[in-house]
Amino acid sequence: MILEVFAASAIAFAATIVGGQFLIPILAQAGLRAQDINKKSRPILPASGGIILLLGFFIGVIALLFAVDYIIGAQLNSTLLLVALASVVAISFIGLLDDLVGSKVRTSKVDAKAIAKNYTFFNGGIRQWQKPILTIIAAAPLMAINWGSPIISVPFIGSFALSQYLYTFILIPLAVAFSSNSFNMLEGLNGISVQMGLVAFIALALFAYHTSSYTAFAIAGVFSAALLAYTYYGSYPAKVLPGDSLTYLIGGAFAATIIIGNMQLLGLLLLIPWIAEFVLKGRVRFHANSWGLVQGDGTLRSPHGDHVYSLTHLFLRTGRFKEWQIPLTLMLVEALIAAAALAWLW
Repeated sequence: MILEVFAASAIAFAATIVGGQFLIPILAQAGLRAQDINKKSRPILPASGGIILLLGFFIGVIALLFAVDYIIGAQLNSTLLLVALASVVAISFIGLLDDLVGSKVRTSKVDAKAIAKNYTFFNGGIRQWQKPILTIIAAAPLMAINWGSPIISVPFIGSFALSQYLYTFILIPLAVAFSSNSFNMLEGLNGISVQMGLVAFIALALFAYHTSSYTAFAIAGVFSAALLAYTYYGSYPAKVLPGDSLTYLIGGAFAATIIIGNMQLLGLLLLIPWIAEFVLKGRVRFHANSWGLVQGDGTLRSPHGDHVYSLTHLFLRTGRFKEWQIPLTLMLVEALIAAAALAWLW
């Protein structure tokens, strides 16, 4: 089974690399472009890079499904693989919609408003408060199969039993909504979501294999491979900007993996940086940015002065760090959290 998962992961890696070569020019030609404001030259780059990651993950999961039917039989649950894929595709679609709203409209604003005035809910684009509601759609496949254990086990403390209905219809949608939106909050510098997400998914894969949750191990392994390949495009200096299609995708896949693998406690521990980000930005009603202002020597300074409304502000407030150093440091922090969590739960 391990060889088949590694083979599918290799396929996902290759598909992400090749897919980027194919999709990046298409994204640019389609008008999905944005300014990389953390560079002196402020280059215009293709955006919505989540489509590249989705392609790699999709092909990797299809490879797993071929393995289930033709090679390894019942060791992986094909229903759960399809549910995870459906959830990830749904969350990516929602992120892409948000990217499309944020991209430059290739018509006049007057014409755009004239078209939108006949509609109600989204006639002003996707608003901030609507995003968490929309991301709940991605939880529907996980809720439909009623999968997951409502029993939470905490080492040295004991187990807690929850109502199955509470777990399925309340906690699962909340987990998907929070995870996808929290990954979206901690973004703004090249590579933050991808590099920290890579560490988190490797930790999920290791723990899932240790607990014999082989389907979750396969999902996390394939997604890790796709993320690793995407670092070629998304890490500093980025060749494509992530967009909500990427951040929502990583968060949604994270939630799906911990639910399928019954790794709720590990997932909560791995989310500590994003929980901290949620709290920090919540202090200003989420009206804060994680990016910086470029200084003459290439370092970045916070647009919020000495205030700390994001984890990136811990570095940006000093004005001593270059862009690539901050995601790398936060990735190392996530690695320490992951190591401590695995040591405690192993």
